[in-house]
Amino acid sequence: MATATIGRATLEATRARARATATRARGRWDAGRAARARATGRARATGRGDGFGDAETNPAAGLKAPSTPESPRGQQLAYILRTAPEMFDAAVDSQLDGLGEEVEREAKSASEEAKTEQLVLFKRIADVRALERRNGLEDIMYTTIIQKFLSVGVDMLPPLDETTMLKGIDLNRLTDGVHSKEALDMVREHLMAVLGGAGENAYSSQLVRMSKLQAAQVYAASIMFGYFVTRADKRFQLDRMVGTLPMDPMESAMALERLFNSASAMDSIDEADAAPQNFGGEDFDLFSDSAPSSGTGSQLTLKQYIQNFDQSTLAQTARIVSMEGVQVAERQTGALFGSIEDLQREMQDAVGMNAVTPEELMDAVNDAVAEKKVQTLTLAYASQRRLVLEAVAFGAFLRQSETYIDGYNPKLLTPTPRGPTGPPGASLPSGDDDDGGSPVA
Repeated sequence: MATATIGRATLEATRARARATATRARGRWDAGRAARARATGRARATGRGDGFGDAETNPAAGLKAPSTPESPRGQQLAYILRTAPEMFDAAVDSQLDGLGEEVEREAKSASEEAKTEQLVLFKRIADVRALERRNGLEDIMYTTIIQKFLSVGVDMLPPLDETTMLKGIDLNRLTDGVHSKEALDMVREHLMAVLGGAGENAYSSQLVRMSKLQAAQVYAASIMFGYFVTRADKRFQLDRMVGTLPMDPMESAMALERLFNSASAMDSIDEADAAPQNFGGEDFDLFSDSAPSSGTGSQLTLKQYIQNFDQSTLAQTARIVSMEGVQVAERQTGALFGSIEDLQREMQDAVGMNAVTPEELMDAVNDAVAEKKVQTLTLAYASQRRLVLEAVAFGAFLRQSETYIDGYNPKLLTPTPRGPTGPPGASLPSGDDDDGGSPVA
């Protein structure tokens, strides 16, 4: 009890310091809020104000992200990240504390208002407040993802169209600085699968034209892949730490052989003498050698570990488990490529209903791209690699942000319902969560 009391006291003291730090930052934010509001109005009137705009008109300017936070909480965090990044983590904790307090007040108020005759009006008000909290939480997640890209020294891609010019970056920062060593092999395989051998071997400056819809689907699927690999890698590292990794086929065969030889040796010993002399002795150690705690499974790769998943576990691990996470993934994809639904309708109108086989459909898509019947992008192979690797990193950072928020206050995130979840074009089957029932554990 004493240890638990000390732990709670320490946690409260830490949160108090975080609130104090964020309060100082909030003062700086509030001091210039009116001026920024007037400047933002001027920017909208002149058509400016995207994620790469003027710092005077946009709190997130200079952060190099295709989308900008619009909620007060998100705008404050974006301003702090741009002007005082050393205070960002404390500001995030303060915002999460504020959201948690709102949830508690809302729950208490709901129980009181349920006894009155104004239940319908209260429910409408509660729905509006819940939507505001969700928007604020999504902005918190998005700004933490921006912060993670800044921490590895990479600017996020701007909105993409035919006129977008992309600067070269060090792609190693999107791999070595993001994923564990075990996950890197799977990321490399995903990149090869998406771009194909030609993409890997072609000159980096060689240009390829594709439809915007195809690029958006690749980006969305890569977000899901990065999210999935991060969840699977967490389980993998945990199982390795506690010695519960499954055996690969070769280790299984060797373990069975040791077990069989041990049993044969035991059968050859007189039963009356064997028990007292060998209990806990050499024959017992032979059994111990085949136990997982002696290193069995230690050579298992992350890919082999995932191949041991059954279909249900695979679907659970691939699922984005919070509605806020789904919205953030869709928001990022839409900010880069525009409305996915509009791009899909445009492609359907261009292709028509004549294509029956997959080959005919692909030929029709290629013709639509060649004749510019649909919106297209022309990217160098190096830019395609950057697009895929950024999306994978985005998915990994999204999962990390979810995990942090859920650990801070499990009541904040909204669990996704049963059914497919994820950004457009990348939905995967859903199931119960794989981590003991917590929404995003």
